[in-house]
Amino acid sequence: MLKIIRQDEQPYAKNVFHSISISTFKAWYKARLYEGGIASDLDWLLSIILGFSWKRITFNQEHKLQLPGSLAYLTKLWQCHCLEHVPLQHLMGICPWRDLYLKVEPGTLIPRQETELLVDLALQCLSIDKAREQVLSTDHSDVLQWADLGTGSGAIAVALARALPHWIGHATDCSHQGLIQAQNNVRQLVSCSRVTRYCGYWWEPLISLSGKINLILANPPYIPSQLIETLEENVVNHEPIIALDGGKDGLNAIRILINIAPKMLSPGGWIVIEHHYDQSSNVTDLMLNAGLTNIYRALDLDSNYRFAIARKPLCQY
Repeated sequence: MLKIIRQDEQPYAKNVFHSISISTFKAWYKARLYEGGIASDLDWLLSIILGFSWKRITFNQEHKLQLPGSLAYLTKLWQCHCLEHVPLQHLMGICPWRDLYLKVEPGTLIPRQETELLVDLALQCLSIDKAREQVLSTDHSDVLQWADLGTGSGAIAVALARALPHWIGHATDCSHQGLIQAQNNVRQLVSCSRVTRYCGYWWEPLISLSGKINLILANPPYIPSQLIETLEENVVNHEPIIALDGGKDGLNAIRILINIAPKMLSPGGWIVIEHHYDQSSNVTDLMLNAGLTNIYRALDLDSNYRFAIARKPLCQY
């Protein structure tokens, strides 16, 4: 494998830039695409390094471009991505997500753009409750709590902690490595964190909170086992299988999450789950059978039903 030094570990001195002509840079860009890969990935890599879209230079009257690294270094990065199928996020050590840059390393799932919608949907549910003046906390206290099950890099936990600063958050994961990444991201990106991390499988670390969680989010493994080998090389070879493989029908983890949700949620509490593009009917049926109500499904960026939303009834009869 090619030896790569990540951007934050480069031996370049700070504020030392490499000046090249725009024509040279454009020729280099075309040569990299000729080697392989897709333009959107190369554009993403360059935008991270330059701090802006490189295509802006088309309208720039300057004749030189200042790079914080050499073209040789950029070439090595791109070749490692194309030849070794290493995700660019791992090579750079960061991943843009929502309005943030998360630190990511091998060992956890790289946050996807679709999962940003998971957070948006959850916040919409809370907005609906607020508009209807429904009280989420029914135990006569001001404590509102969310749980991010299978937090991985902590992407969802960070987003919720920033959006709901007065709530108490709980992030679980069975991976110690994942929890370390989540801790680092929460510490760096949340100014006043009220997030507690737990090592364990799904609900296990949170049993003491039964009936007290107002909002639950999860992006569990949901890919059927037989489809794992069909995934792109950069995914199957560099991301943890445990975060991808959902068992024979892809629903192993989702069943656990939904079946226990009524016990863990407070009355009126919401659960929002991401699932495979063809599992919508199965997931909503599981929610219905578990006694959840207000069941909805929502589309992803490709117009596939990829999210299921439900809540625990406000009153139990």
